[in-house]
Parts: sequence; structure tokens; C-alpha cells
Amino acid sequence: MKNLEFLYKYYPAIVRYRRSLAATLAGLGTFVALSLLIPGPGSQTKVLVATDALAAGATLTASDFTEKSIPTESAWDSLRTEPQDVVGQVLARSLAPNQPISSNDLVGSGLLSGLPENYVAVSLAVSASTSSSLLSVGNVIDVYGTSNDGLSTGVLIATRARILAIPSQAGGSMFSGGPASSSIIIGVDSDAALGIAGNASSQGFTIALLP
Repeated sequence: MKNLEFLYKYYPAIVRYRRSLAATLAGLGTFVALSLLIPGPGSQTKVLVATDALAAGATLTASDFTEKSIPTESAWDSLRTEPQDVVGQVLARSLAPNQPISSNDLVGSGLLSGLPENYVAVSLAVSASTSSSLLSVGNVIDVYGTSNDGLSTGVLIATRARILAIPSQAGGSMFSGGPASSSIIIGVDSDAALGIAGNASSQGFTIALLP
């Protein structure tokens, strides 16, 4: 009964303003639908990003990075968030401006993430005849050296090693193998690491890129 009384009372107004009411309700429905489809800002995580292009082999200072907030769901575990964990560290690879800094980008145990447990990171002196421009982090290589039998026979030292870092040689580097060679950091199993140590020479190793 009350519903009928309400209808009789307001029916003329409803008829008069029916188009305005319909438009208002349609707009409200659209707003509700969009609010369900478009997610809000959500939680944010502060990470450290490069302030400028940084070269591999650079020692990071406080001016080389800044904080930036990114969606938490876009962050990954190895991203660095604390300045004290980055200052003084050496870059294993080049970084672009605003690129987040992760432990995989720094010389250290983080370079071995994703590799078998028996893998270690070793510095490999590369022969001067090797063009460093052909090398990239992530390349898979075979490593060849010279036998110690006096015959200078080429021998396979390590197979399917992975390049983990290519430190800069500008101005000298703690990874330098001597004037005739530059150095890269590779991941190999422990047996291959022994072979590399036992066949080191001032001429460096020859490497072959694998698919």
C-alpha cells in the first residue's frame, strides 16, 4: 500500500524527469563497472634504480642510483632496496637509466642465481684476438687453452660455460689478466674451474660462442 502511495505521489515528477534520471543511472552504472575493471594503485614497493647509464665494472656510489616506487606485483626478490647494499658494489653488467638494480647485476654470489648448485664464478682471461664486442652477458661458450706438454696443443678446458659479467677494462680492472688479455666472469662447474686455474697463461684463453 505504501509503495502505491509513493508511486501516485511522485509519478508526475518521474515522468517529467525520466530522461535525466535515466542518464544519471546509466552514468552511475558505467562508473561502477569501470571501478571493477580498472584496478586501483595497489601496494607499491620502493626499489633502487640507476640515475644514468652505468657501465659494467663501475663501482657504485650514492649518486649512481635513486629510489623509485613500482607496483609490488612487478617486483622480484633480487631487486635491491637498501642503499647500503649497493654502495661500493661493482656492476657485473651495464645498466640503462631508470633500470632497477638487482643482485644479478652486481659482482658477487647473486651472479650464480639460476645455475646448478655445483657452479662457481671464475675470472677468465680472454686472448687479445677475441673481440669483446661479440660477447654479451648470458652467452654460452666453450673455453680452449694450450696444453702444458710443450707441444702447444689446443685443449678444451670448459664446455657450455655461461658469461656472467663483462667488467670494464678502462683504466685497469681488478679482473685484468695481463696486458695481452682482458677478462670476463663466467659460471662453470667446479671441475672446469680447476682446469681453468691449471691452464692459466698470460696469453689468455680462446673462447667459442655456442648457440
